[in-house]
Amino acid sequence: MKKKIKVLVNRIKAYIDYKKTCSVHFKTIEKMRAGGAYKVLNPSQVNEVQSFYTKYWGKKISLNWHEYYLYLNGEFSPRYMPTYIYYGKIISKLNNHRFGAIYSDKSMAEKLLGNRVRQPKTFVKNINGIFYKDDEVVTREQAIAACLNIDDAVIKHSIDSSQGKSVSRFSSRDGVVTGKNCPDNIEKLFDIYKANFLVQEAIQQHPEMARLNPTSLNTVRIMTYWSKNGVVVLYAVVRMGRVGAVVDNASAGGLYCGVKEDGYLKEKAYTLAPFSEHTKTDTGVILKDFRIPMYNELKKKAVELHQQLPYSKFIGWDLSVNKDNEIELVEINANCPGLFQGATGPAFGDYTEEILEYCKH
Repeated sequence: MKKKIKVLVNRIKAYIDYKKTCSVHFKTIEKMRAGGAYKVLNPSQVNEVQSFYTKYWGKKISLNWHEYYLYLNGEFSPRYMPTYIYYGKIISKLNNHRFGAIYSDKSMAEKLLGNRVRQPKTFVKNINGIFYKDDEVVTREQAIAACLNIDDAVIKHSIDSSQGKSVSRFSSRDGVVTGKNCPDNIEKLFDIYKANFLVQEAIQQHPEMARLNPTSLNTVRIMTYWSKNGVVVLYAVVRMGRVGAVVDNASAGGLYCGVKEDGYLKEKAYTLAPFSEHTKTDTGVILKDFRIPMYNELKKKAVELHQQLPYSKFIGWDLSVNKDNEIELVEINANCPGLFQGATGPAFGDYTEEILEYCKH
């Protein structure tokens, strides 16, 4: 019975994610149509899309998403994945949601991956209401004491973190807290977060990544897929905060931009809600001229890490390059990672046919 309830809950969460994404897409489509910029697929493109999905999915599909992505990046492909198919069928087949929830719990990353990747120093964790320090159970008072004097830290929920909206950066001296939207002491800060959160040392990012936006940790989201022949990198996006922002999440107003094979960014970045296009960052960095530091190493690390998490075939890795040229893991998205097809092209690329055929049964 409990298993059935968990499956139902995960399906409901996936449906909510799907509805939110569809709402953003459809609002953008209506805006483009009203402005006269939106164009439907031509007859040849319609035939190519429907023939492709009839062959590999077994039926025709809605063309809204193919038209939407064509407008955004000017690139047509029958391989674009409609959001309703991804959230409704694909992700539940690719990823075991029970394990995906564990993989995506930020408090579990150290146990899951050990020393395979550098991770920010953790001062304390709260897991299901229980406090831990150095993997030992401690009292709330001991947890507070561990956070009384910290130079630069981040506190965030470890599960259901609402697209980065629960992330706060702060410092403390003798328990007095300084930080945007933070209360004045550690005890009150813990009261706000209640349970399932962690306090970690803030990552000091590579100076090149800081150029994109100095107030946020700007991360590279690398999407990996466990194919028939092993783990492969499908695509990557860089996510950048806006001026004064602490987080880089697109759903929190940040920019996201596709990364080319050579590590250079694509020409345009986008925001989700409200939708907008940008060719440079708020700090004036021209996107197409910017190259992600250590990009090849980041891809190799994502593949290496995915090999340790076999119950999820499709994972989004939020990785950072720190000031010492070290790769640091920020977050694992192993349950229901979002797609960025407007910025990257078809999410599953050359593996679309394999995935459709695997998931339709």
